[in-house]
Amino acid sequence: MKSLPLLLIGIHREELAFGLAVAEGLDPTQVAVLTIPEGISGQRPQADQQFRYETLHRALYLQLLPHVLDHYQLLIDLHTGFDPLGPSADLICADAALRARLEVAIRDNTGTAKRNIRVISLGTGATSIYARTVIPRQIWGNPAFNYVGMEIYLPEPVEGQEVAQKLARELVGITANCAAIDRHQYSRER
Repeated sequence: MKSLPLLLIGIHREELAFGLAVAEGLDPTQVAVLTIPEGISGQRPQADQQFRYETLHRALYLQLLPHVLDHYQLLIDLHTGFDPLGPSADLICADAALRARLEVAIRDNTGTAKRNIRVISLGTGATSIYARTVIPRQIWGNPAFNYVGMEIYLPEPVEGQEVAQKLARELVGITANCAAIDRHQYSRER
């Protein structure tokens, strides 16, 4: 099972329906899915609720460690946002080698994932475009597995949801392939 990627859906409860639709179209022999049936809200909290929100967010993610460690080498954390011109996506990852592979794979892709995709560094601003997160470093910077945050930006019209789901599935496959290549190269070097 360690070679399968793990797709995480439902951390934010508003994103669960989209995640379930994406997971429904994936081959379970190629991708394992972990569903959080009652995640936290993805809505930005009021200033006086920030501490509670970050504490709950952190606790929910830290509960993943026993499930992921020694079982998976890639955790893909699916989220959604909105883009009236979408679908589009951001792939957010701390591992520079995996980011480089993702950039090449997306550039060379001929499917839905050909355009409107950004690969973004997670953590400190090592590149001109980078992201910070409230997700604990034990998740996104864990040496035992790779973490990729996948933000799929959904178009406003409902008709575009199917295209966004297809994009998410393609990006899950691309990400899994890129992580597998990195893992195989690492194994040969050891």
